[in-house]
Amino acid sequence: MRRQIKPQRFAAFGDQSVVVPPAVILSPHRIRIGDGVLIQERAWLSVVEEWYGQTFEPSFTIGNRTTLGRNNYISCIGQVEIGDDVLTGDDVLIADTYHGYRDPDVAIRYQPMAPPEPVRIGDGVALYPRAVVLQGVTIGDRSNIAAGAVVTEDVPPNSLVVGNPGRVVRRYDHEREEWIDTGEAEAR
Repeated sequence: MRRQIKPQRFAAFGDQSVVVPPAVILSPHRIRIGDGVLIQERAWLSVVEEWYGQTFEPSFTIGNRTTLGRNNYISCIGQVEIGDDVLTGDDVLIADTYHGYRDPDVAIRYQPMAPPEPVRIGDGVALYPRAVVLQGVTIGDRSNIAAGAVVTEDVPPNSLVVGNPGRVVRRYDHEREEWIDTGEAEAR
């Protein structure tokens, strides 16, 4: 089903920004989109204010000139910030929470959400296809997150992250003015 995107329903919707249908967008009044943003088709922006009796005050921000790939899924009940000039591949997941699972007699989909932890993706970051960014993570400016990497910890600026769980295998050394291996690749 195709629904028309109505920019006036968003908290902010920048000049020359585009959401390619079809897309699922929950609580657009909680979403701020910068200028020149491109959100590819089949994006799911799940910004949730209520879940089975739990209420939330979510805030989701996308910076200027950012492109979200096809089938990106973003789950926000707290705070998700995506910086300027971010590029994501297809099938990327970004989530500031997860479904709880404490009660073994209740389907997980009906259980309370875990408390959210903010997710921040810095300016100029690239998230390649099928990358996953989990709750509480900050990714520093201009970092590369490899295809299929699962980021569970903060990432310094100018880093290359690979694997599951994600680990920094290269970083830019400004004093030496070169990329250096961190030794993480050999350690695992």
